[in-house]
Amino acid sequence: MRIYSLLVLGAMAACNTPPVGFAGVEPVRVTVGQSVFDVRVKNTRAHALRVNSEFALNFGAVAPRALIAIKQVSGCQIVDGSLMGDAVFITADLLC
Repeated sequence: MRIYSLLVLGAMAACNTPPVGFAGVEPVRVTVGQSVFDVRVKNTRAHALRVNSEFALNFGAVAPRALIAIKQVSGCQIVDGSLMGDAVFITADLLC
């Protein structure tokens, strides 16, 4: 039972782990509509991780809200065509 508890706690801790390129960057939590994102910005790249449990089938359903969240945190424009990811993990190139 103790091993099971440790595995569950380890999995939960990894849920908001940033990708390697954003290691050490503290997230800024942003709510846009029904979506909650942890946004990290480093140089000319941004990463938004949707952390709420809303039902979102695909990237297209979440992308407009992720775009707003990234713009709010970075203060920059998004490079056309650079917003990529899925319904949870979104990245973008920035024009600052």
